[in-house]
Amino acid sequence: MAWQNILRTLRTPLITGFIIAAVVMASLAAVPSVRTRVVAQLDSGANLFLFEDEDGEANSDPAKKPNGFKRVVGAPFRAVARLFRRKDNNMAMKKVSDKDLEKMKIVPLNRAQNGMADQIADANGTTKEVSTAEVAAQTLFEEAVELHDKGRTDGAIEKLVAATVLQANFAEAYNLLAVCYDEKGQYATAQEEYKRALKIEPANARFLNNLGYSYYLTNDFGNAVKWYNKGLKVTPNDRRMHNNIGLAYGRKGDYNKAKEHFIIAVGDVGANLNLGYVYSQQGKFDDAIKHYEMALTAQPGSLPALSNLAQLYERTGRLREAATLNQQYKKLSTSAQQKDQTADPDLDQ
Repeated sequence: MAWQNILRTLRTPLITGFIIAAVVMASLAAVPSVRTRVVAQLDSGANLFLFEDEDGEANSDPAKKPNGFKRVVGAPFRAVARLFRRKDNNMAMKKVSDKDLEKMKIVPLNRAQNGMADQIADANGTTKEVSTAEVAAQTLFEEAVELHDKGRTDGAIEKLVAATVLQANFAEAYNLLAVCYDEKGQYATAQEEYKRALKIEPANARFLNNLGYSYYLTNDFGNAVKWYNKGLKVTPNDRRMHNNIGLAYGRKGDYNKAKEHFIIAVGDVGANLNLGYVYSQQGKFDDAIKHYEMALTAQPGSLPALSNLAQLYERTGRLREAATLNQQYKKLSTSAQQKDQTADPDLDQ
């Protein structure tokens, strides 16, 4: 009986027409191009009434209250439009991309190694954001240099850390940061920063020298020699580097190697002065005296030789000889001061 009632109802022309219309509408709604066109037409039809409903539809006069008649008349348009309106954002994007892809400029993304947000880059990889970051990093670096020169090491470190965050490949900032840590006695941290600088500029002789000196300060003379040697491969005629590696060899106990580098750096007299210093630092006073005496023989007016030798004579109980050298030192130093005071003023411009 129930099925007979249903079939009898379906034979009613009005009901049958409504079902057919619903099927047609559903079929049309499945076609994106048709759906889009129908939605546009229905929306424009609804807009003819210029109604403003509770969902915020447009109204030619916002001060007017919603009109009930217009809502009722516009409702069928809106209802049918909602049937055809579906979330096809992906399809829409695909359609736009297929049509306009050749007209669009594909902009690559550049991610800094410091974990900062993506930045838009041009074809050369240069961006306004990156340039701005580099300028800011350089400003921080210059401020850090000023602070360091004033002895405000902690303030300089803060600026330098910020600079390296803004510009991850700022080798000079890492180098100066390492120098600051060396000055604070934080040698392991300093060495890490020097190596970061060298990772960016592996052939920078200054950085290599500084790292060698950092190891020298920790009495790790083997590593000091290693890094100085790397520096000398870059700048083989660097007299400062030869002097430093000579000191490291001397502290290692390789005095012959030390003398070779000292001679290149400061000549024969300077080499004996440096060897005298190395031996005295190791408590080998007799050897130190020997080299200071050799330096004084080669250059009798050498103030460093007179001063250091006099101190060693006092330390070893040779007081009369120490007093004689002290008198010579005072006489020569006074003469040198007077000479400086009577120098041609034109040379001091």
